[in-house]
Amino acid sequence: MKFQEIQDHRWRLVSFGVELVLLLLGLATAMALEPTREPLKSRIEAGIEFTLNNQFTRAESLYLELMRENPQHPMGYFYVGATLQAQMLDAEEYNREQEFYWFMNRAIHLADSLSHVGQADAWVYFYEGSAYIYRSFMKSKRDSWFGAYRDAVRGVSRLKKALTLDSTLYDAYLGVGSYKYWKSAKVDWLPFVKDERAEGIRMVEMAIEKGKFVHWVGRDQLCWILMNEHQYDRAQKIARENLRNFPRSRFFKWTLVEIAQRSKNYQLSYPLYQELLGEVRALPGNNHYNELECLVKLAEIDWQRKNYLRVQKWCNQALSLKLREDIRKRARRKLNRLVELQRLATEQLHRTTTK
Repeated sequence: MKFQEIQDHRWRLVSFGVELVLLLLGLATAMALEPTREPLKSRIEAGIEFTLNNQFTRAESLYLELMRENPQHPMGYFYVGATLQAQMLDAEEYNREQEFYWFMNRAIHLADSLSHVGQADAWVYFYEGSAYIYRSFMKSKRDSWFGAYRDAVRGVSRLKKALTLDSTLYDAYLGVGSYKYWKSAKVDWLPFVKDERAEGIRMVEMAIEKGKFVHWVGRDQLCWILMNEHQYDRAQKIARENLRNFPRSRFFKWTLVEIAQRSKNYQLSYPLYQELLGEVRALPGNNHYNELECLVKLAEIDWQRKNYLRVQKWCNQALSLKLREDIRKRARRKLNRLVELQRLATEQLHRTTTK
């Protein structure tokens, strides 16, 4: 072997050794990561509060920093992805969808890597399962139902694994309990599907009470479950408390207005839709989708109140919006209903003037 070849071979061995050491150091760091210890716990909680208060850029920056500090652990990647999802849902704009999937896929990949070398603890499985659950929700929003179901099953499997390793990791109860409830509620017409709604609710409540990071998102999830159970009074009480603690949160305001609208509490839902309309219109890059949601609901309420001039006002504002084609397609039902309400209101006003 020539001298240069020997030297190259030696450098390859050294390089491999350095990479191996760095990998082992990264795994050791990932193994040692405990999200419930300070100061990490407070930093995670701060990002959650930023997100709930619509301060998505601040939350993303904080979690990107955590990710860079712990590049071999799924935690930071998951929280960045969760923040991106919250931002997209808030604006009903999915322009960062590919980024979202990259971060969630990376979280899953890192968790798998730790699992394959026997170094995954309960929190690693929690973040992997949560990444699958968030992917599932995004796919359901985009009408990819088979993919959504597959990811939900995978996610629940990982969360159950986390609970096998640590039965006190109550944050995992939220995902498992939500899955148990909604699976039972959506297919309750199938005789061979076990009804686990009560068990699902119990697990969600347990996560709210004893979980470390899911208290507020768990309370919001419980509101949607209670709405589905027609327990509007209890749902409204929880939603009001959520909004009282986070008065700037559109996340919680949308939940409260939905409860009020479904329970026909128009005295509450009408001013909330007006508030949301003003907030949505002030957002940079408003694509008008949530604006349409507010306008059609305001028109529906005024239709019930027989205030036909206001129905026309809301419909005219909505139908004069310049919409992108993808938004027009997604909002087709809303637009059709607005056209119908405009026609009905016009007919009623015509009858009144001709009497």
